[in-house]
Amino acid sequence: MEQRKSIPKLIALKQIIETTSSYTGKEFFRALVKHLAEILEVHGVWVTEFWPEENKLNALAFYLEGKQVEKYTYSVTDTPCEPVLRANDICHIPKNVIKLFPKDPDLKPFGAVSYMGISLRDIDGSVIGHLALLDNKPMPEIPEVFAIFKIFASRAAAELRREIAQRKIADSESKLNRLVNGTTDAIIEFNSDLRITQVNAASIKMFDFKKEVFINKDLNEIFSPTSLFKLKSIIPQHTVLSNKHNSLEISEPLICISNKNESFPTTINMSCYLFEGDMYYVLYIKNIKEKISDKKQIKALKAETIMLKEKVDTRQFNYIIGDSECIKNSLALVNQVGPTDANVLIQGETGTGKELFAKAVHDASIRKDKTMITLNCAALPSELIESELFGHVKGAFTGALASREGRFALADNGTIFLDEIAELSLALQAKLLRVIQEGTFEPLGSSETKQVDVRIIAATHRDLRQLVDEGKFREDLFYRLNVFPIHVPSLRERVNDVELLAKAFFEKFSKNRALKVEPFSKSDFIKLQMHNWPGNVRELQNVVERSIITNINGKPNLDGVLFSNTEVSPNSEMDSNAIFSFEEMKNYEKENIIKALNLTNWKISGKNGAAELLKIPRTTLASKIKKFKIKRVAV
Repeated sequence: MEQRKSIPKLIALKQIIETTSSYTGKEFFRALVKHLAEILEVHGVWVTEFWPEENKLNALAFYLEGKQVEKYTYSVTDTPCEPVLRANDICHIPKNVIKLFPKDPDLKPFGAVSYMGISLRDIDGSVIGHLALLDNKPMPEIPEVFAIFKIFASRAAAELRREIAQRKIADSESKLNRLVNGTTDAIIEFNSDLRITQVNAASIKMFDFKKEVFINKDLNEIFSPTSLFKLKSIIPQHTVLSNKHNSLEISEPLICISNKNESFPTTINMSCYLFEGDMYYVLYIKNIKEKISDKKQIKALKAETIMLKEKVDTRQFNYIIGDSECIKNSLALVNQVGPTDANVLIQGETGTGKELFAKAVHDASIRKDKTMITLNCAALPSELIESELFGHVKGAFTGALASREGRFALADNGTIFLDEIAELSLALQAKLLRVIQEGTFEPLGSSETKQVDVRIIAATHRDLRQLVDEGKFREDLFYRLNVFPIHVPSLRERVNDVELLAKAFFEKFSKNRALKVEPFSKSDFIKLQMHNWPGNVRELQNVVERSIITNINGKPNLDGVLFSNTEVSPNSEMDSNAIFSFEEMKNYEKENIIKALNLTNWKISGKNGAAELLKIPRTTLASKIKKFKIKRVAV
């Protein structure tokens, strides 16, 4: 190569581009290595895909001594390819490559003297393969050769990325095809024009149509007129409900008609979804005569279809209900810290749903496919918590008849949620600090040190900073846990969410009970919003459930539950043992009237008005508004 004349860069580029531009996949790689070898006048050129699990390179194409080498795979260790895969630029060995890599079994048989290689990388920077030159004479550093090599390494990387993506798509399509065609139920997709757009193998068999004939048929060709009319009447209704229900079971059997004009009764489920702005519907049809159920596959197929076509975002924590700014801010913090491994301290009053936020942090993390282990530190005596956290060996204490893994060992590579962390004793706090700092602990009664990789999420309703000042909580542990604090707002801070939560709880409890109860009225929601909610979301849930159970003539018994005891008192902010001055009582009355007016949007009289809410005549309310000089403030 030292005697070789310099290759004009543009001419070489033009030659290689012209000889490879019409190819993709295997043919592209074969053309690339052949023409690179010929134009650069080297002994061999190969392009490979990296198999990281085996630490091997598999040749996509290998051109050596004027011919293609088929099926060439080799281990990376102790070869010149090993440093290439770690580098981001060209690795060039101008001579003595065999002396530098004496353990490479192939260099000597190839008569190798010099070598040049570069890694091929995915969009995220991970190595997916490499491109290399091998020559049987010294290979000097020629800038234009380097430039050509880099350009076509980039082209090879792009083609390899396309090949890998195509493989993934083909694999996904193959799996989906097996699901769709592996069921005995007919699956038929149609559009808003009632034209069939997709069918599975069972549909072809059930209706006896060839696939190419089946596609684009009108639904009137496979349903009886009466059944088609029924289906048409259901479609608009299901479109409205589609945000709440994955599928809709058609209550009565529909009659289908085969290609041979044979009719047969079927049970049908239907789902619908938007794809690229157009509405599509899917029918899951079971021939009743066959009495064959394949519900699990249908459910899996439906989930796969929705995932592929609607691209569901799994980071939406739909188990946390709320639309207020404070709850949105707390969820924004969850999304920020979730992907990291930082320890999280969740603070909030009892009943606010701190455990749901802990689950959300875990679900937003890279550990979401691993276990999340939970321990309520207030639920067990202090002498048992150490065993629960770190485990014990047989005979460690009276009653320890067998060894047992602790929560930290079970949570290895996952997440541990320590609820009510403030209840830990100072001795256990010291052991917990060691796990955080070193990732090690000893099970109770054992001298063996165990190593774990665990993310810690802690929660408390108490003021840890105050407990630190009082000497009841270790300051160093507080700072270790308080890396990323998240405040879960009380229900009093998110009054606008009360209606959303009450509706969700009502739907949950009324569905699970054989009771026909009317939904809450507007005035019911106003009453719920006016309540102080010392027990937060948990108290609201209990109130909704009790109001359903104790319903009166099919209406929720909200008044009977909400004001039945001092725990759920509308005046829970006031101390029942306190004596208030006349002026203080006037202020309370004025504030109560303003609150009622704001909740009813300043509607004074009539249904759901402030007078009805306060249970006083309209004229009395008007008089009090004048007396207290209450005026509406423009927003």
